[in-house]
Amino acid sequence: MYTEEVKFTETGKYGCGSEGEDDVYTVEEFREFVDSGMFIDYDGFGYPVKDSKADPNIWIKPSRLYEIPEDATHIVWYNR
Repeated sequence: MYTEEVKFTETGKYGCGSEGEDDVYTVEEFREFVDSGMFIDYDGFGYPVKDSKADPNIWIKPSRLYEIPEDATHIVWYNR
């Protein structure tokens, strides 16, 4: 269930977005970063996002991209 507000105005900034905003990627951007090796499981985890809200009950790890819900549009990422 998408319940937690996610704050972002840009995506794909690899932790260098505007201050006070979350580190957010479109699902496509996230998959590309994983495919290029920029994200691995050791780095952290994310939550799926839809309508600027995250579902904290689903942990997204780079090795488990298949767990991204089909209705998710973005991933909010939390580095370790």
